[in-house]
Amino acid sequence: MYDRGGKVWEGNYPNGLVFLEKDWQQDRLPKDLVEEAGLLGADFVQLSPWERAKLGGYCKRGDSIVFVLEPSRFPALKPNHEKIFLVGDFNDWENALGNERWALTYEQDCLCLTMKWTEFSKMGNFQFKFITASQMWIEPTFGFPFVEKSPIGAYNFHFDSDRTGNDVFSFKIANAKDTQSTQIWSEFRPIGDFGYSRDNQQAKFRLFAPRAEKVDLLVYQDPHNEAEINRLTMSKNQDGSWSFEGPLDEKYYRFSVFHNSLEKGSNLLEKKILDPYAKATVGRNGPGVAITPTIPVPSENRWTPPPMKDLVIMEAHVRDLLAQAPIDLSRDERMQFRGLTKWLQSEDCYLRKLGINAVELQPVLEFDARSREEYHWGYMPVNFFSPASSYASCPESGSVIQEFGELVNAFHNAGIAVILDVVYNHVGIPAHLLNLDRSLYFRTDEYGRLQNHSGCGNDLKCEAEPVRKLVMDSLIYLVKTFDVDGFRFDLGELMEMELLSEIERELKTIKPGICLIAEPWSFRGRLPPEISRTSYALWSDRCRENILHSVKGEGHKSDIIALLQGTLDGENQFPWQSVNYLESHDDYTLVDRLLQPDEDGVVRITQKAVQQVRLAMALILLSPGIPMISAGQDLMRNKKGNRNTYLRGDLNEIDYSKSEEFADLTSDLKALIDFRLSDKACFLRPKSRQEWQYDVMPMGGLNTLCLRIFEHGGEQSFLLYFNLSEEGIDLRVPQGYEILLCPEAVSETEKLESLGYAVAGLKNS
Repeated sequence: MYDRGGKVWEGNYPNGLVFLEKDWQQDRLPKDLVEEAGLLGADFVQLSPWERAKLGGYCKRGDSIVFVLEPSRFPALKPNHEKIFLVGDFNDWENALGNERWALTYEQDCLCLTMKWTEFSKMGNFQFKFITASQMWIEPTFGFPFVEKSPIGAYNFHFDSDRTGNDVFSFKIANAKDTQSTQIWSEFRPIGDFGYSRDNQQAKFRLFAPRAEKVDLLVYQDPHNEAEINRLTMSKNQDGSWSFEGPLDEKYYRFSVFHNSLEKGSNLLEKKILDPYAKATVGRNGPGVAITPTIPVPSENRWTPPPMKDLVIMEAHVRDLLAQAPIDLSRDERMQFRGLTKWLQSEDCYLRKLGINAVELQPVLEFDARSREEYHWGYMPVNFFSPASSYASCPESGSVIQEFGELVNAFHNAGIAVILDVVYNHVGIPAHLLNLDRSLYFRTDEYGRLQNHSGCGNDLKCEAEPVRKLVMDSLIYLVKTFDVDGFRFDLGELMEMELLSEIERELKTIKPGICLIAEPWSFRGRLPPEISRTSYALWSDRCRENILHSVKGEGHKSDIIALLQGTLDGENQFPWQSVNYLESHDDYTLVDRLLQPDEDGVVRITQKAVQQVRLAMALILLSPGIPMISAGQDLMRNKKGNRNTYLRGDLNEIDYSKSEEFADLTSDLKALIDFRLSDKACFLRPKSRQEWQYDVMPMGGLNTLCLRIFEHGGEQSFLLYFNLSEEGIDLRVPQGYEILLCPEAVSETEKLESLGYAVAGLKNS
């Protein structure tokens, strides 16, 4: 669960509990926490310390701490027949058994032991438990946040001096009253435009909320002041939409959606949400900016990306690229689209110098950063239309639209296609769609609880027509308005094949060369085999793992041969359907997997590791498929052994000062990219598996190989040499061939160094 400040536990639906990480200080609302967990909460009531103690084993009462055991929660107990004792870190556990000082006595309906608070508060956090005189351990309720696993694997109560008894709330889950209509509306595809538009002097607002009881349009003068200057009642239409049309000059707005509570006789539950179709926002909570994009790209002027088979992609994050970029930028510019635009216009730009022809930007649509300065990867989206306001110079003016458009144009001027990493399988915080209609927009189980195959707390109901409409409208808007060249779909399996097929069909009518890439798995499973009959490319986990094992001397030569033949992912119909990569934003970097940090947390780079990285990059760039390089990979970027750096810009940013230390590595990568995109290397970019044939040539040794690639029915022929061993090998190039690419200057009789590679081709071919 993705949460901040506490945890949510659902009891018997619709009842539940909120456990805060510390005593209630009234610095945030528990309802916010519930919404983060994917629930609509109502009727919040703080539990009394006594009721809390029944769940968590203790509470503070005046100057005392009371340890509490409720016998009714443990049916196996016979408290009238034997004594029960408190044991823990403070009294040497079972050695305290039989000591009357630790015996519990009845108070009200519970067994209790009252001690001085000062005796325990100075101990910090500790574990404790209850045990009967016959040595039966009383197990606390598994899964509660104040239950902790001990080093020996037992579950015990956990004492925390910051949680004294004022840290638990009860709540009830609210929902739309007409649950029977969920299926009906899920099968209904809304028609027309939603969000804000303007016709002459008339402002128009439209929201799809078919199961809401009421919807208001909230208008603001100041985007940072939640005081409304106007509240306008919207009209409900037969198609489930709500609309308002009239003269309106104010710039900022939200929608207020009202649902019935599950409780009979309760008042309507009001939720203020950001417009799902807002084209510009002022932060994750909104408000939306009433603005119409001013930079639509005419269809005849759309930039044409390279064919999928010719792509060389770099995955990158806007702020990682800019944080240490060797260009004169202000602090603000290093966090904004306009800073990256300036750098792309420089001849010294890292991306331009390497020679890549596509960039895959980690999510740039509005995500759940709490401030403009907070670093995020962006995989917790709150809006599917607006570029991230934290990347804008002036979010209040809607400048983000113009600035993102200028960034895309700068990439195109540099000959680089723009592929956006987009997230349509779950949402972040606040979950505006959840407050709009929980059951209509999200997958739930038979008890009404949110499903979580994304691992992020919720799964969008991509099989529902309103969700498909929202996703399609978003993608079409991004292509038509900003001229982006493709998309990488996070956890594509959760989006369902029917939606992915519709995306392909519709976007290709707008931009025939659109690049479509899917992450093929989720915690639910993998995409079905029919994905191979589409134009989607899929991230290749097999490539990443097999190359890692091979450069470490632990792999199988047959796997590398299959990679070089474009058959490692055999379920793919075409070689270019495999995106071959060594590392991505997720998990460790390649260097982290090759080397361990020392006691000071520093990764000491070895010459062998440099050679391993160079060979690994050569393997993906000399293989059919789409090679994807992680930004900074040629600079031996690492995360100091940290696996998840979602919020760690300090570990993700590119350290360009390493460019001199690893100049040869960067030079080798550039040479590999230049060669791959040259006319000579057409054999690395086949349209199909039938264009070229492959022969494994004898070289001797388990960790050396030579692959001959020759044109089917033609005269072209090439040799790929790879030395995966720790020793140099003789490189005997056959007569009539010449070296086309090699990181060292070699002749036909010289050795190929350890972890080296070379490409040869027929002379005068």
